[in-house]
Amino acid sequence: MITAAKDKTSRQNGMAIIEFTVVSAVLLIVLFGIIEIARFVFSLQMLNEVTRRGARLATVCYVDQATKIPDLTSIKALAPYGYEKEMLKIDYLDDEGNVLYSGTGTISNDTFLDIRFVRARIVNYSYAFSLLKSILGDSISMPSFETILPSESLGIYRPLGDDSVPTRPNCE
Repeated sequence: MITAAKDKTSRQNGMAIIEFTVVSAVLLIVLFGIIEIARFVFSLQMLNEVTRRGARLATVCYVDQATKIPDLTSIKALAPYGYEKEMLKIDYLDDEGNVLYSGTGTISNDTFLDIRFVRARIVNYSYAFSLLKSILGDSISMPSFETILPSESLGIYRPLGDDSVPTRPNCE
């Protein structure tokens, strides 16, 4: 009689261990999935912030410094893992949204005067999953992020009241 009760108890203990293993495995997968999706959403927000800050810098810096903006510390500090400076593109647009200047070569005075908007966009960025690669896949190509702002000073300052000109913005 005692042996039968002992045998039943050990079978229930064995069943409890199996149930705990299955339930805890599922809960850990869900927990890691939540963490991975949170990292993914955070990366989306950081890409959005990189384009916003890049466009903002392009509106106040000299037009010929557009190629230096993607390599600035203030941009690279925000960028998520996998960001390369070649992914951030700065374009200067006219009233209709046509690209007038892309930061390479020289810009004429007439072209400079026609600039109305600045567009910063990130292209060819791929997010690499790390925690659950086998479930979520190795990486995912992201759509291009872009921010368009109205052009402001473009690095040209008005003279101060005493006819002196302020120093250039630090965009280098």
